[in-house]
Amino acid sequence: MPDFNCRVASASDVPAIVHLANQYTYQHLSEQDRQAGFLTGVFSEEQVRRMIQSAPSIVAYNQTELAGFIINTKLPPPEYPPLVQEIIKALPQLKFKNLPVTQYTYFFYGPALVATPYRQQGLLQRMFLQTKKELQAHYNLGLAFIDGANQASYQVHTKHLDFKAIGEITFNNRAYAILAFNPSLT
Repeated sequence: MPDFNCRVASASDVPAIVHLANQYTYQHLSEQDRQAGFLTGVFSEEQVRRMIQSAPSIVAYNQTELAGFIINTKLPPPEYPPLVQEIIKALPQLKFKNLPVTQYTYFFYGPALVATPYRQQGLLQRMFLQTKKELQAHYNLGLAFIDGANQASYQVHTKHLDFKAIGEITFNNRAYAILAFNPSLT
């Protein structure tokens, strides 16, 4: 099993993140490959740079090869893509542990990706624990959204990482589950 080096992402990681992310977007995968999970959108270096500057994000390397990442963001709402802006508009109606989501100090979790050769080795869990460690002092809620067709990602996040489904939104005729988690390590 590889000895992964997990750490907070820096600007020098941006080209590798973009390269890996764009290999796993919905439009670049076959129908069969999408069954193992996919990312929504297309990623540019400028976009990823702004995202990782807004909140600590995590990268994992196997020697010099990027094996996976979790991008976390806390951007001003107008800087998010239209889908996330619609999710932000829906937040006042959503609750986590009986409190409106807007009463929390939240960040957005994702995209998250583990490259195919490194899956089923605990890497996502390891990066997720580091995400919680890095963000728990500043935020008391993490929010994520997952395309309804991406059942692999939904199952991993709800069954193995303890994310809770708190709502759903339809955008461009696609359904997205909105999930939340407490970034505290306890």
